[in-house]
Amino acid sequence: MPTALLRVCLRAPAQLLPALTELYAGRLGLRLAQPDNGGLTLEVGETVLEYRPGGGAPFYHFALLVPGDRFEAALTWADDRVELLPDPETGEVVFDFTSWDAKAVYFHDPAGSIVELIAHRGVGEGGRSGAFEPAELLGLSEIGLVCDPPSAVERLRRELGLELWDGSVDGEARLGFVGEKARTLILCRAGRPWLPTGRPAEAHAVEVVLAGAPEGDVVLAGGGRVSRHATGYGPTVRASTSSRHDVRGG
Repeated sequence: MPTALLRVCLRAPAQLLPALTELYAGRLGLRLAQPDNGGLTLEVGETVLEYRPGGGAPFYHFALLVPGDRFEAALTWADDRVELLPDPETGEVVFDFTSWDAKAVYFHDPAGSIVELIAHRGVGEGGRSGAFEPAELLGLSEIGLVCDPPSAVERLRRELGLELWDGSVDGEARLGFVGEKARTLILCRAGRPWLPTGRPAEAHAVEVVLAGAPEGDVVLAGGGRVSRHATGYGPTVRASTSSRHDVRGG
């Protein structure tokens, strides 16, 4: 069973929720779900994505998964609706991750999160053509977790059966990719720069529920928690979040 990200819940100041709704449900056309938390709830393919009211100024990195054969159409769709973030070295807005056979673009949302659209060649391809539709998004592809990566990867493997499939958890600048390609938890240390802005990673509350067995919860350093359930969304649980890629130069 794929390690789908079934539910991801982020935090945002209450005053930003109207602007987040305008972006995601308005300009991008993502489907609104009936909110039960005073915030914003969206259906993105296999993932329920939530923004709940919270204090401070939390920001995140997460990636939305585009079918592997629809990147060019998704690029046009995104470029018409948001300001794409360039590579600071080349000025290009398309990032070609050859080691993953993937392409991506990035943009900010009103809460300052760095949102990615990524397409992995061979993943979710359906042979569609024409203009890209938001309903084609397959779900969330990535969410970052700020933690102690060596201890976190061991616990996630031992207690939830989640494996490190790429990257490394050794070294201050390294990232560990846990789960599977296109459905990944990114393990990193606080302070590591985000791609493409270079903003240092920070830990903020995020709730994550994954699909699959064995079921259970893992509490990470700093009070974070990752949950895995074989069926259904299960209860939402807390985790800590942030930064960006190792093999992709994050």
